[in-house]
Amino acid sequence: MKKIVVLDLDGTLLRKDKTVSQYTVDTLLKFKEENNDILFATARPPRDAYKYVPQLLRDNPIICYNGACILNGKEISFKKEITREDALEIIKNVKNLGYNQISIEVNDTLYSNFDTSDFFGNAPNQIVDLENMNFEKAYKVMVCSKTPISKEVIDELPKSCKGIITDNGTLCQIVDKEASKWNSVKSLTDKIGINTENIIAFGDDYNDFDIIRNAGVGVAMKNAEQDIKDIANSVTEFNNNDDGVAKYIEEKILNS
Repeated sequence: MKKIVVLDLDGTLLRKDKTVSQYTVDTLLKFKEENNDILFATARPPRDAYKYVPQLLRDNPIICYNGACILNGKEISFKKEITREDALEIIKNVKNLGYNQISIEVNDTLYSNFDTSDFFGNAPNQIVDLENMNFEKAYKVMVCSKTPISKEVIDELPKSCKGIITDNGTLCQIVDKEASKWNSVKSLTDKIGINTENIIAFGDDYNDFDIIRNAGVGVAMKNAEQDIKDIANSVTEFNNNDDGVAKYIEEKILNS
């Protein structure tokens, strides 16, 4: 029976240095050669997702922005965006709560009202006045903080949006309420005729909660948040730096 593996990137497939070992690539190619499918699901934008997915695996679909768009090759085949009106309301509300470091993703470009290097490293970033910026829609709004972000930020969101706090409480990622990794996974697996019980999803952080909970087999990384481990069907024996995904696939799927 055809299976599909759904792979988060950061903290799951990618090692700490954002690379993927040749052993992991070879294992995934072997999995695909057995008439199975691969799907990537990340919070990253298309420009980063395409950069970090290994060359030999880029012919597989990539869910970006926690489900707000789907990348096939270099083309975006699906998108669910936040309106400018809602984005501006979010910015106003989070500033009222004392959070002033804000970024938005528009047309695969990062715009921010501050230097984001402490949060996103050397990612290209255009510093602008967000409230006066000319745009129609945004894929994602992000609130950054060096201290834990209060859930009040989520409580104050427009009804058309939802948010999740990740990265040890330092980042709140806000998308359209209908955008989720799981919704995008299901839209793709329904098209190719793969049943839920044959979906195997790997993840480590809170934005992987829905794919871990809903997949036929939800696999938390050894380095995953405890809440993710608690809902998973299984936990990898090795972490993301030690080929945890590949070793699990080799032992539990290819050799089972």
